[in-house]
Amino acid sequence: MFKKILVPVDVDYPETAAAVYRRAATIAKMSDAKVKLVGVMPGFGMPIVASYISEDHRKEVAEKYKAALEAFIKQYCSGPVTYTVRTGKHWEEILNAAKKWGADLIVVYHNHRRDVNEAFSRSCSSRVCEHAKCSVLRLRQIMDT
Repeated sequence: MFKKILVPVDVDYPETAAAVYRRAATIAKMSDAKVKLVGVMPGFGMPIVASYISEDHRKEVAEKYKAALEAFIKQYCSGPVTYTVRTGKHWEEILNAAKKWGADLIVVYHNHRRDVNEAFSRSCSSRVCEHAKCSVLRLRQIMDT
């Protein structure tokens, strides 16, 4: 079965991220797999944007993001997990993290209610599914009721 399961986490939506994590943890438990969370901060890749963001501000944002991810783990994760924080385009960094770690499954959430966004830019989960070199589990309607 799976041995390394990567779970992208959006700390701005902790309930959704927790629901995704719970499903990944259930899969991990079946095969004694490791779970790694990946949080992706938006990058400042455009030169005009990057010129307005100081290095100190970037470090401060990174520290706050890391603290938010650690708080998420403490509150929502029941089993042992590791994590990484990356900066850039979400879907690219999720795939880069999966490749670097050697993940054999990525568990992502797809918000089907964002039809307008999907029409113009495609979703992060769609891009992950399309470009991943490992299996991808794309979850929908996951909120526990």
